[in-house]
Amino acid sequence: MPVHMIHLLVAKKVNPNASLAFYIGNLAPDANRDGDTRSDKKIKSHFYDAPDRDDVLRKFALNANNDYLKGYLLHLFADIQFHVFWKKNTTFPPYQFGEESWTKFMEENKKIDSYAYHNTEWAYSLYKEMEIWDYDGFIETLSISKDDVKWMIPYRHERIIANKLDSSTVFSPALVEKFVDETAEEFNKWFPNLKS
Repeated sequence: MPVHMIHLLVAKKVNPNASLAFYIGNLAPDANRDGDTRSDKKIKSHFYDAPDRDDVLRKFALNANNDYLKGYLLHLFADIQFHVFWKKNTTFPPYQFGEESWTKFMEENKKIDSYAYHNTEWAYSLYKEMEIWDYDGFIETLSISKDDVKWMIPYRHERIIANKLDSSTVFSPALVEKFVDETAEEFNKWFPNLKS
């Protein structure tokens, strides 16, 4: 699963002039206060527990009738693309291979997030705008509440500001850019075709 800055880079590529609702929706599935990225709440917010996740995403897409829901959908789409892209483009063991590989995966993710944030011109201002958004268009779900998202945005922003790290050697800035470009292009093909 990509880090927040990768999600935001993809969202900016999909729609550079999107509303704040789109960008907030794009991060909302990760609004998880317990900090465990493998918790039941995260499993539900990402539909990992669905018997046919692709079908659930197609149905979700057909009902994504506002910017917040479209952003949420893009997050889920990018997560799927990331798993495939990671396996195809790195020799680094996937995080599913146990605690040691999970720890290394999360270390690389922190580097990716930090480097992208500190080297992206609009990152600070977008986070600041998201921190004061009025939550117009927000749709609460069983697993994601408005309070969860309001908590997550400044919390994650503070952490990313404080951790200025070098880029990942496993998932380099060039590889991040390739993922962002390919994912945005695939989403822009997939989403409109569902509606026709």
